[in-house]
Amino acid sequence: MQRAFDRGRQLLQENRGDRRTRTDEGFQRTERSLPRLTSALDIPLTQNISSYLGAMNPLAGPVDPATESVWLFDAIAYHPVHPYPHAQQPWQVDIRAAFFKKGTGKDVSKIVADIADKIGLSEGEGDEREQGEKTIAERLQPFVDVVAPGRWVQVKLPDGKTVKLGPGARSATIEQTVSTRGEHREGETISIGAVKEGITPYGPMEMGFAEEEGWMVIS
Repeated sequence: MQRAFDRGRQLLQENRGDRRTRTDEGFQRTERSLPRLTSALDIPLTQNISSYLGAMNPLAGPVDPATESVWLFDAIAYHPVHPYPHAQQPWQVDIRAAFFKKGTGKDVSKIVADIADKIGLSEGEGDEREQGEKTIAERLQPFVDVVAPGRWVQVKLPDGKTVKLGPGARSATIEQTVSTRGEHREGETISIGAVKEGITPYGPMEMGFAEEEGWMVIS
């Protein structure tokens, strides 16, 4: 059921360019050949049901360092453009994060080997194969860990203000816009970490600063 729900959401989010690229490059053929993963929502029934409530989740709580972790994605802070020029606006940043259960990912060795074969890393390439599989495993791990809906985390912004991010909804992800003040130059980068230690295995979030007529990020 969850797989069908995710596929339906993907179809709704795809635009014409996405569909053309997926068709031209044979995405569906490759996806069908990949090993099946277990559900990322292997969580207690009460937590599963309450995850549909998003910010209204009565079971929401902070990340537990003993059993859970959070992935803080890098972000760009910018000055929002006001229709009527006046005093400079505070910095604004769209923060994204994902919450997981620690150590819940299944053995991914077979999946890693399958992907390595598909991208052309042959068995006889020694160190290159080993390093390639290590990189694949690191990037794959968040996709095999069980997600942790209904969790929130506090981070400290450059101006010293502490903000609460979350709680995450059913997908255990959040996207939240926050404001911060301070003098920062174009292109400056600052590391933003969680207030609570031991919950960000992928490191702190790197926040870059861009002026109104600064630069563009193409992903």
